[in-house]
Amino acid sequence: MNLEKWFEFYRQILKDFDFSKEEDEFSAVLMHKLGRDKLLELEVLERKIKGKDVVVIGPILGERELGLIEKFRGVRITAGKALLEVVEVSESLGVPEIIPDVHVTDMEEPDELLLSVQKKGCILVLHAHGDNVGRVESLIPKVGGFIGTTQSIPFDRIYNFGGFTDGDRAVCMAKEMGARGIELVGFDFEKAEGMKRKKLGWARKILAYELGLNTRT
Repeated sequence: MNLEKWFEFYRQILKDFDFSKEEDEFSAVLMHKLGRDKLLELEVLERKIKGKDVVVIGPILGERELGLIEKFRGVRITAGKALLEVVEVSESLGVPEIIPDVHVTDMEEPDELLLSVQKKGCILVLHAHGDNVGRVESLIPKVGGFIGTTQSIPFDRIYNFGGFTDGDRAVCMAKEMGARGIELVGFDFEKAEGMKRKKLGWARKILAYELGLNTRT
C-alpha cells in the first residue's frame, strides 16, 4: 500500500481506538534492537511471492476450507491465529500437516508453534505495536531470521506494508511483493463482537481500498 494512503488510515485508527503512535514506535525500535542481524531483507519475501498466486488464510476453517488450502498450488500465507487453526483442523481430520510458506502475525500464538513452523521453512513476518511489547521481548530472542514490521514509520529492515489486522496486513504484503493473484480463505468479517468486530471493520475498509475485495463472501 502507498504509505501516504496507509498513514491516512493509521491516523484514523489511532483516534478510533485511542492507540499511541509513540508506543507503536517504541515496540518497533525494541524489535529492531533485539532482532539485529536476524532481521531479513525484503528480497526473501519477494523471491517467495513475486509472480505467484497467493492464498491468505484466516482462522474460520472447516473441512471445506482445509480442502481448498490443501489443493492450492501457489503460496500459502497464514494470518495470526489461523496458524493454530490450520494445525488443529488438519490433525482432527487426519490429513498431512500443512506448513504455510509465510506466516504474518503480531505474535499471539504459542512460541513453540511459531518456532516449529519456522524450523520447517515458514517465513515469519512479525509485527510490533504498542500492545505487544511483552511478546516482542519474549519471542524475538528465540526466533531465527524474520521479517519485522511496524504500523508507523518504517526504518532499517523494519517494514510497513500497510494493514491493521494480521489478515489485511498479509494481503497488503502479498500485493506489495508482486503476487499475481490473491485469494482469501477462512475469513468471516461478520462473525465477531466488540473490539474484534471493530477491528475487522477497519480490515474490511483497508481490503476494499487495496484490492476492491467483496469481504462479505
